[in-house]
Amino acid sequence: MKRWQIFVLGLVLAGATFAQPQVPDGWTDGFVMANGIRIHYWRTGGDKPVLILLHGFSDDGLCWVNLAKELEADYDIIMADARGHGLSDPPAKDDPTDAQAEDIAGLIKALKLEKPIVMGHSMGSSSAAWFAAKYPDIPRAVILEDPGLTRRSRKDPSPEQEEKKRLQILQRNNTPYEALVADCLKKNPQWGRSECEWWAPSKRTYHPNNAYRKWGARPSAEELFAKITAPTLILKADAQGEVRAKNEEVATILKKGKIVHVEGAGHCVRRDREEQYLKVLKKFLGEL
Repeated sequence: MKRWQIFVLGLVLAGATFAQPQVPDGWTDGFVMANGIRIHYWRTGGDKPVLILLHGFSDDGLCWVNLAKELEADYDIIMADARGHGLSDPPAKDDPTDAQAEDIAGLIKALKLEKPIVMGHSMGSSSAAWFAAKYPDIPRAVILEDPGLTRRSRKDPSPEQEEKKRLQILQRNNTPYEALVADCLKKNPQWGRSECEWWAPSKRTYHPNNAYRKWGARPSAEELFAKITAPTLILKADAQGEVRAKNEEVATILKKGKIVHVEGAGHCVRRDREEQYLKVLKKFLGEL
């Protein structure tokens, strides 16, 4: 028996229950054709300013549920599944490196959205920044949760590496929901059960073709920030010394930018330090 199986069995014997959470009443979901693929999204609705939420790699739109519930009274929130995630179509080997940025543009056009606020975490923050740089007149504002601000040297994977990664993703697809929740709670107790319950299903739909993701000649944060004109908030993981100074230096390139390092937060800033995160986020939104 594997370690995670032993762990789950122990929880079951102790009386723990695992039931996948229900999407809040009144929320709807749908599909659009955008940038050549079918994109799935969830929406809170209402005649309110639009806020698009773009998740990180291997997550999906519903990983934003807890944040969306905090903001839905004031915003029509759209939680899109990136290509290869959730119920959206999988990526292909020949996808260009800016595919996800163009997916955002296609989604906005298909839904006929006017001046949406665009917010992303990790992979989603990279897509949001690239989109905002390519289409500076479209977003009302941009919010980036722990984007990469310093360039990292990455090579495109070899065919052997791709196949190994595909098999690893498939193995996780086949991991029981209960085991995923248990593993999440064990590794990230500060997230709380609700975050793990929304996080777990996304691992089962994360498509193996994401192993084909190419890095190519991706623009640096400096290049993108120089082209972004919308008010921009960066909610960054905690950092000190030289790293913090470099992050703040890159953020000064933004014409209307602000960076906040959230004390004690790791890469998943909102999950690690929800209270501090919400305080900064709501202040920024209130000033738009």
